[in-house]
Amino acid sequence: MTIRQLMLCSCLAVTAVGCRQSHTVGQIFDLRSEGERTKEVRFTQTRSIDSVDITNLDADVWKVEHYKYPDSIKLFVRVLDSTGYVVTNMAQPYKRPDAPDYFTALKETLGTSRRFKKTANITDFTVREYGEGDSIPTYISLAIDYSGSMKGAVEMVAYGTEIFLELGRPCDNIAMTAFHKDITKVFPLTNDTEQMLREYRAYHKRGVGLFTVANDGIMAALRELDTVPIDRPKICVVFADGDENSSRTKIGDIFEYAVKHNVSIYCVGFGYANDEALQNLSVYTGGKYYRAYSKAELLAIMLDIHRSLRNFYLVSYKPPKYDGLHTADVTVSVPGRDTMIARGIYDKTPLNPMDVTDEFSKPILFAYNSAEIDSTTFFHLDELADNLQRFERVVLEVQGHTDSVGGEEYNKRLSLARAESVKTALILRGIDESRLRVRGLGMSMPVATNETAEGRARNRRTVFRILRK
Repeated sequence: MTIRQLMLCSCLAVTAVGCRQSHTVGQIFDLRSEGERTKEVRFTQTRSIDSVDITNLDADVWKVEHYKYPDSIKLFVRVLDSTGYVVTNMAQPYKRPDAPDYFTALKETLGTSRRFKKTANITDFTVREYGEGDSIPTYISLAIDYSGSMKGAVEMVAYGTEIFLELGRPCDNIAMTAFHKDITKVFPLTNDTEQMLREYRAYHKRGVGLFTVANDGIMAALRELDTVPIDRPKICVVFADGDENSSRTKIGDIFEYAVKHNVSIYCVGFGYANDEALQNLSVYTGGKYYRAYSKAELLAIMLDIHRSLRNFYLVSYKPPKYDGLHTADVTVSVPGRDTMIARGIYDKTPLNPMDVTDEFSKPILFAYNSAEIDSTTFFHLDELADNLQRFERVVLEVQGHTDSVGGEEYNKRLSLARAESVKTALILRGIDESRLRVRGLGMSMPVATNETAEGRARNRRTVFRILRK
């Protein structure tokens, strides 16, 4: 460990509590933190559960992996005390044989509104502790904003970046992309710290540039991880202020690519950043958003990220299928104190503003030769109504489709009547009529052959086209 790192650890052991500015946009289920500037504990060192003050413990979910949904979900849980120590030895293979089960329950809340949300208890889940001894390689791609709007923070960014690079382990691989109006690959994935520092310092001497293509720069940083297998730990750490001028890449493209390739994004905003897009990228990809106002806070964030990648409890389970917001609560029970809840959130609705999907289907069933909705379908309508209440800007076109049995005009009338039934059902669930359009397309747009019963069943469907997000 370098002298600089020793000084950092000594400093952070004393000043482990940083402050962050968070913005309230919408409601809590909109996935952004709410409230004014709040205290947040950062990781500094580790302590065993046997040597901490249990009254000062807390738990959270630092990362959510949902790229294998609906087959599996992975929650990266941290237990820490109020002085910033990560608490260890609470799960196999590091827990004492005579120690109690600390992770005692898991549930998911599906949806958000009081009328529609449901709770699913997960009885089959596993917990595995990972620590320094596991030495699991992590692949990290840094995206650094060097645009003119960062001029006042660029020296702080440089200081924090060098600390971040020095904290990497020999088994870690780090790449760096920097951007302003141009995008530069500073160095590819490597574990050579001296090379990283040398290449970065040479780039830093160029100074800031004009304007910024932040979205293009972040996407370029993500692509540095293309050769890494999807099941390996991968994150993208973005240092930026949220300004964007002329990227061809849309924020939804970044989200779709990150989720598809299992890359969680951790954004570090500086000062009073334009942070809505950065927060969205962090939370919707299973990562985390930080805000730094000072060198001390930035250094604490750097250590927090590295420490959290090395020390965590991995909770794995098969989730309930629900095309909406999932709130996962892990109950952590330590004898002698109240239970703690570590909460993770992930969203599987195509109405998510980060998602680039423009249409989707739902298995809405009807009585034979009728527009009457089968009651077994009500769950899907409740699910859709809940999502429409969350995302109030969304306007949908409800399309009815049929198979080829019957005449063309008959099927067109039937498909329109079924679309109208779905629209009415959503209105009865509290959705404003002005947000819904209907079309009956009959048998004109099959997605499967009409020569088999299975194919005809696939063609009898309800499609929702997103007209506005």
